[in-house]
Amino acid sequence: MHSARRAAVLVVAAGLASCGDLAPRDDGLAVATYEVTGTGGDGGLLTGVARDLDGCLVVQPDDVEGEAPYVPVFASDDETAREVIGGSTVELRGGDPRQFDERWNYPRTCPASGPFWVVAQPEQDRGRIRSGWSSG
Repeated sequence: MHSARRAAVLVVAAGLASCGDLAPRDDGLAVATYEVTGTGGDGGLLTGVARDLDGCLVVQPDDVEGEAPYVPVFASDDETAREVIGGSTVELRGGDPRQFDERWNYPRTCPASGPFWVVAQPEQDRGRIRSGWSSG
C-alpha cells in the first residue's frame, strides 16, 4: 500500500518537473513554455504590446489592426518571460510555428487556437544572458 502511494507521488512529481524551470510570474499571468531541444528559429520579429488576455500573457501586434494577439511560447529556462510587463512594447525574436505543438507546456487559460509565436532561446553573451526580447 505504501509503495503504491509512493510510486504515485513520484509519478506526479516527475510530471511537474518536466513542465520547465520557469518560476511563476509576480502578476499571476500564465506563460506558455517549451523545452529547448536545438537551435534556430530566430529569423522573425514580433513587435507589439504585451497584454493580459483572460490570465494569459499575449502580444498584440502593432503592425496589423484587428489581428488576433499572439501567445508567446518562451524557452522553459528563459527568465525574460517573467520580466515582460503588461502594457509595454516588446520585440520578440523567433517564429510563427503555424500550429500548436503538443510538447509545449501550455496553460489552459491561453487561447488554444493561437496564433502562436515561439520566442528564440536566450543566447550566452560573455557569461551574461542576452534575451530574445526587448521592451521600450
